Order: sequence, then C-alpha cells, then structure tokens
Amino acid sequence: MTPSTRSVARWCAAQGWAVHPLSPGTKLPPANCRRCSRPTPTRPNPQYIEHETTDCRCIETGGHCHGVRAATTDPARIDRWWSANPGFGVGVACGASGLVILDVDDHANADRPANGEYLPGVELHDSTGEGAFRSGWDTIAALCEARNASLPWLDPPTLTVLTAGGGLQAWFRVTEPEQWRPGAGRLGWQLDLRAGRSYGIAPGTVMASGAYQALGECRTVAPLPSWLEADLRRTGHYRKPEPSRQRPTARQLLATIQRPKGGAYVEAAVRAEVEQVAGAATGTRNATLYSAARALGRFIPTGQLSESEVEACLLAAGATAGLYDAEMRSAIRSGVRAGINKGAAA
Repeated sequence: MTPSTRSVARWCAAQGWAVHPLSPGTKLPPANCRRCSRPTPTRPNPQYIEHETTDCRCIETGGHCHGVRAATTDPARIDRWWSANPGFGVGVACGASGLVILDVDDHANADRPANGEYLPGVELHDSTGEGAFRSGWDTIAALCEARNASLPWLDPPTLTVLTAGGGLQAWFRVTEPEQWRPGAGRLGWQLDLRAGRSYGIAPGTVMASGAYQALGECRTVAPLPSWLEADLRRTGHYRKPEPSRQRPTARQLLATIQRPKGGAYVEAAVRAEVEQVAGAATGTRNATLYSAARALGRFIPTGQLSESEVEACLLAAGATAGLYDAEMRSAIRSGVRAGINKGAAA
C-alpha cells in the first residue's frame, strides 16, 4: 500500500526535517492567499497587502504562504495542511532541515556548455570526451572517476530519491546549513545543489509525469562525503561565516540612547519591547520583532528615538533570541515603517 503524502510529511518531520506543501501534480508550493499574492498587470489583486515575506502573519498563524519559509515540523500544522488537501506533495526545506541535496538531472535536450567544460576546474581522464556526456548521470560518473570515489549516495548509503523526470536527488547532512548556497550547473553540467531556502521533494510526491520514489532500502541521511564537500566548496556553494563581532548587549544600548523628550516613558517602552524580543519563543520571534519595531517606530517622528537607535536595540535583543541579522533587519525595517506612519498620523 502506498503511504499518503500526509504520512510521508509526518515521517519527514519526525526525522527533524521541516516540510511544506506542493501543489498537486507540480513541484511548486500552492499559490499564496489573496493577501499575499502580489498583483501583476494582467492579474490585479485589490486584496494584496504589501509586506516582507519574513513578516507574513499568515506563516505565524499556521498558513503555508510563501512555501519553504513556512516549512514546519509541527505535526498538528502538518495534519491541518494535508487534511485540507490530501493531494499536496511534500517539499523538504533544506536549510531548516540541516540538509543539502545533490540533484542529478536527466535532460536529453539540455544546452551543452559553450566552452566544453562539463566539469569546470576538474581534470578529466583523456578517454572522457564530449561524447561521453549525455546527462547529469554521466557528469557525476566522470566526477567520481576523476576523484577516484564511489557514487556519493552509495558510500556511505544515504536517502536517494528517483525523480519523476528520470533524475536523482541524493540527500546529505551538513553542519552550518545556513552557510550553504544552492546553485545550478556550477559543480557540473546537469548537476544542481539544493540548499538554504531551496527544497527537495520527498518520495511519494506525484507529478504529471510520474512519482518520486526512494531508491533502495536506505531511509537515513548520511553526512556529505568529504571529497564532494571539497568540490562544492570549490565551486562556491559554501560561504564562510562572517567573523563574529562582539555586539553590545541590549542593556548597554539602552544606556546610550538619548531621549530629548519624555525620557522615562520612552525608556520604559524600549525596555519592555527589548525584553519581549529577547525572550520570544521559537515560531513567534519574527512577529514579536516586527511588533516591537512598530511600537518603537512611533517615537521616531517626535524625535524621542532615532531609527538607528531602534534598530540597534532590537538587533541586540533579536540576537539574544537566536535570530540572524538578515531576517531581523527585514522585520525591523517593516515594523519601523509602520510605526513611523502611525506616529505621524497621531
């Protein structure tokens, strides 16, 4: 009996992999709700509300808007999504799951590299000519031959999924998943890497051309082989972490804020919002950060706070809660804009 995609999604979540729905029969997440669907010249949408993806309230309230950004391991949320549409496929968010996925394509009519480099930067054996490359299967075989290595999904065995189009996705565990970057063709012709905010497709997901199926009996994910990791780093799929900078604590920043008007009141408001952000629970941190920025942004038009002061305090508080700079700055900017508009209208 073929397991339902809902049970596949639940199984993935039990492995610690964050999942999100895919539209039935496609590789794409379902269309966003009307409030999140950006209008186009040919598709107007008066219900659209402009907002940053990281600030989307639909995600915080359990919606699956924005695809991979909504990915979750919460069984109750998964049950709700797949009960609403049992035909949903299962996407697995790479970065949130600590995974990278090597995607081997089998596109017969794919454009060939104009410079003849099927494996850029790799010295091939003399016998490996252009005629040896018919698809990504040949490219990965040539890379393994050049590195004197086994096919990476065989040694050690790892979860490997045959795609509906005749290709393959080999799943691997990595440390520092936030530092890995997706990319198509950089490693080699018809070889892609899914990482970060890209996603893999779980076995059991059905496309118009067929189903994704697990290859063999292995259902665990092995660490990324060291030889393949070295090649992926060489081709720019890994970005070194920025040197850590000692950021002032929120308490230290509070002491530096100059308040020309209403000092005690503003200080109490800033302290309350900083404490809310620093103590925010996982799953609510972006929304809490946005709310804090909005609340403090109303003091900017009156000159009681500056935009840089609000940002500095909330960045320090967000770092305490475990958020990264990029996601924090987006939420803070959106919240501050809303707060400024509210303060100016008061």
